[in-house]
Amino acid sequence: MAYSRKTIENPSDRRQLEEGEARVLFATWQATGKKVLTVDRLERIEKIYGRGSVERIRQMMIDMKEGRLI
Repeated sequence: MAYSRKTIENPSDRRQLEEGEARVLFATWQATGKKVLTVDRLERIEKIYGRGSVERIRQMMIDMKEGRLI
């Protein structure tokens, strides 16, 4: 078996990591009042967490804003 740098997907870890990213972005947005989901950041998130992660993180941030996710 050849060595691969690609990690094996683990959805439970992904959820926790994405939620952490959403919390950091939300806190940054609250503190600065500036747009945090820039094009560069969106590309970075997609690269790190995979396809669909931007939408999931954006939804978590909306849930935090509306008080559904503490």
